[in-house]
Amino acid sequence: MFVPPLAIVNVVVRNAVPIIGVLFFHWSAANLLILYFIDTLLAVGVIAAGFCYSLYPFEGDEGLAARINTIFGYIGGGAIIAAILAVPLGIPIFILVFGVGDVSPRELVRDQGFLLGLALQAVASLVSFRDLVLALHKYTPDQLGLKRRFAFVFLRWIGMLVVAFTPIPYALGRYGAFVLVIVYVALTIYAEFRPDRFLAAFGETDKR
Repeated sequence: MFVPPLAIVNVVVRNAVPIIGVLFFHWSAANLLILYFIDTLLAVGVIAAGFCYSLYPFEGDEGLAARINTIFGYIGGGAIIAAILAVPLGIPIFILVFGVGDVSPRELVRDQGFLLGLALQAVASLVSFRDLVLALHKYTPDQLGLKRRFAFVFLRWIGMLVVAFTPIPYALGRYGAFVLVIVYVALTIYAEFRPDRFLAAFGETDKR
């Protein structure tokens, strides 16, 4: 499949911004890694909430209170799925960041850039869920490829964890987080250029 050079440059530059930030603007690779982890959980939560909406649309409820209660049910359902996945997906990262990298949680929450990133992720997730609900008014989850979206988000993180379970990032100490940031960015770029091959690499087919 031919990809225009301008499109290649756009994808690479857009995804490489964090690497440039770490190398030249003293961004914290550990903070970025935690933000990537949270972003992954939020994406999983949004997709799960979308599935909940497709099964139980709040438009069928009578009264504003009932609709609001149902919407919070979607959020709760997505949060539960994300929480279940948080432990197995997050333990290697937390060991690397807070153990090997010796980053303190207090240092993390004092970073204004980190807090801004969290705020932007929260807003982006709400907007994403709103857009997903609007799309589900017209299309089914299969037509929107929600399973495929979940596969991309989940498998990208699994691919990064494969490297996290090797001795390489731990041997590098504080620089280990930067290695995983590079891996995450590389997987994101590859998934955008070759989505089918990306799924096939993890034994997945094009499931809509």
